[in-house]
Amino acid sequence: MQSKNPFLQRRFINFNHLCRTINFSSQTKSSSSSSTWVHHNQLFQRHTRLQLLEETCRRSFNHIKHLLSYVFVSGLHRNPFVMSRLLYLTLIQSEIPEFGIRIFDQIEKPNTFSWNTMIRFFSTRDPIIASDYYMKMLSREMVPDKYTFPFLLQACGTISDMGSVKQVHCHVLKLHLADNLFVQNSLLTAYAACNFVADARQVFDEMSDRDVVSWTSLISGLVSQCNYTKAIRIFKKLMADEYDSRVKPNVVTIISATSACGGLGSMDPTKCMHAFLEKSGWIELDISITNSLIDAYSKSGDLSHARKLFDDIQDKRDLYTWTSIISAYAMHGQGHGALNMLSQMAQIYKIAPDAITFVAALSACAHSGLVEEGLSIFESMTENYGIAPDLRHYGCIVDLLGRAGLVERAYNIVENMPMEPNLAVLGSLLSSCTVHNELDFGECVLRKIEFLNERGGASVLLSNIYANENRWSDVVRVRKEMRGAMKGKPPGRSWIQIKDRIHEFVARNGGSNTQVLELHVVLEGLEKISRL
Repeated sequence: MQSKNPFLQRRFINFNHLCRTINFSSQTKSSSSSSTWVHHNQLFQRHTRLQLLEETCRRSFNHIKHLLSYVFVSGLHRNPFVMSRLLYLTLIQSEIPEFGIRIFDQIEKPNTFSWNTMIRFFSTRDPIIASDYYMKMLSREMVPDKYTFPFLLQACGTISDMGSVKQVHCHVLKLHLADNLFVQNSLLTAYAACNFVADARQVFDEMSDRDVVSWTSLISGLVSQCNYTKAIRIFKKLMADEYDSRVKPNVVTIISATSACGGLGSMDPTKCMHAFLEKSGWIELDISITNSLIDAYSKSGDLSHARKLFDDIQDKRDLYTWTSIISAYAMHGQGHGALNMLSQMAQIYKIAPDAITFVAALSACAHSGLVEEGLSIFESMTENYGIAPDLRHYGCIVDLLGRAGLVERAYNIVENMPMEPNLAVLGSLLSSCTVHNELDFGECVLRKIEFLNERGGASVLLSNIYANENRWSDVVRVRKEMRGAMKGKPPGRSWIQIKDRIHEFVARNGGSNTQVLELHVVLEGLEKISRL
């Protein structure tokens, strides 16, 4: 599969040539390490100043500069081991990138540890640079080890580049590291991050040995793709006796499984999970689990259970607990309840809300028509808490004003935002233009959307405005443009629970399912009866 990133594609294209120049016979040898290696290392005994490399209490920038000066004056800069430790201290433990890069450039023959350190540092900061260091590593005939690929795969997963993940997977196979659990888990996580759950599942099924990270990565990946039923099924397999009893779920596993229950929108799975967690003692173990249950109950339509859980942990509530209950009220359209929680949180319990809390509060105002309250909260973010609003907050304000019919005011906010609006913000404003039949503003918003990489359903909304104005020629024109430029949007879905079973309905034309045909017959019959 080709990488969607041309730069990354070029970086990996010569791998086969590089493989032929490297001797892989030594790649299986792992470097030995010991927690007491400093005390037995003769180099550290001769140069006691080097012990600063391992002292956590003295790692200021001045100490690092003094140590670096000593390394060069004493000639230790020619020692790859010393330079690799100094590089690790500078980049990973102290996070001084400019200094670390200069140190790496001074190493004549970087060892594998040094290359891994560079790839690790840039894996989340600049994945392109991380892959570039990987290719440089290969070009110098350095053999990657089992610690190289997890960092490299993290870089590929960060930018969701499926092609690069596939190519790195090939590298793993060529280097005979496909049976390493650490590498396998990284592959699984990378595939899930790229939204290719089928590939992640294949890696999972081919693993001869699995740990809790393997199970959790698969469950989280399924949840991220809204495959909630499959995620719960995997969780049940993890808990079944037929699997290795040595693997037990951790807090992250439980939170992911609970999130899957909430995603189904049904109370029964959430209640079953709640009962399991209480029986097994997970509730008392970590407040994050209770927070996830509050969120699951609210998504399942049971605000009363969410509030009861919130009240039962009065002495343990943290920022995320308050944010969860505020989101629950917002989800159920109870704006005043959400604002009451926000007030108690800040004034009574003295817990400062964060950016996510304000998103929940502003969303509650938008869905309840609390315009003045929402604007007041928006202003208090900067004035009282020093939080700069981002796109999410501006999106909520635009939605709030648009729902209230204040389209012009919402448009002015979009015009004066300190950052460029995205499709979510512009789409919300265009939707308000459609509801309130503001054709002029709708056309202006659509022109802004045309400069974005994706349009979503913006053209559909504009064509609806034209239809309301009986401008049918414009409707035809927009629809033609839409067919040529727009990609297909995901079909709408709805769920209904009947006799403990959840049925999913997808909005699409046609369908060969017998039940679908029967449902259409019933609907037509009900329509005829309604006309009698």
